[in-house]
Amino acid sequence: MSDRIGSGAPITVERQGSAFVARPEVKMMNDDTLKTLIRLVDEAGAPGTGIEAVVLDLARVTILPSLALGLLVQISNQCKSREQKLRLVGLQPQIRQVFAITRLDRVFQFADSVEAAVAG
Repeated sequence: MSDRIGSGAPITVERQGSAFVARPEVKMMNDDTLKTLIRLVDEAGAPGTGIEAVVLDLARVTILPSLALGLLVQISNQCKSREQKLRLVGLQPQIRQVFAITRLDRVFQFADSVEAAVAG
């Protein structure tokens, strides 16, 4: 299953086994995109859905405002409360550096590819 969701900021979502994969197809993670992403993760990972992992493929994202970091932490907490793993994939070097500078690289799990994130 693969769906494009959102009008101005599409997010492609799919289920791969017990993993929910979301791909924001935007350069900048703005407030609307993040709220949509939080809603999608909440719906897909609800109890009884069988989702064990949430994978966010951020390969197209080149700008990540500080608000986005806070909302990603919110998604992380949401996943932890449901005993789901959250993995971030495809981060551009400048985005990865933001995680290192803010020490959020200690909070999040990263993977080199969606396949690796789903497998592990």
